[in-house]
Amino acid sequence: MRINFINRNAIMGMFIGERSDRNQGVGTEVTKLLLDFGFNILNLKNIMIETYSFNEPAMKVCQKCGFKEIGRRRKSVIYGNNEYDEVFMDILSEEFQDSIIDKVLSK
Repeated sequence: MRINFINRNAIMGMFIGERSDRNQGVGTEVTKLLLDFGFNILNLKNIMIETYSFNEPAMKVCQKCGFKEIGRRRKSVIYGNNEYDEVFMDILSEEFQDSIIDKVLSK
């Protein structure tokens, strides 16, 4: 989303709707494939995600794939009586390690 080819950055997002498909490694695989495409096909330099502090599974997947937390907008989301932070994480092209595209092209 929001791909900026001039500054070579984008915002990434995804949603795994079926609960039965969660915790199966699908999120990690999709994240790696999206990063691979963004960095090695679209030639992006920086990819960022925006999530919420209650979405710990998303943050864990992103950390596993190399994202680093770069900031929080504190108590910016209110659901009922609960307040949550908006969490921003990003990854640079040189930090991405799991390229399938590079392996295929180097053969």
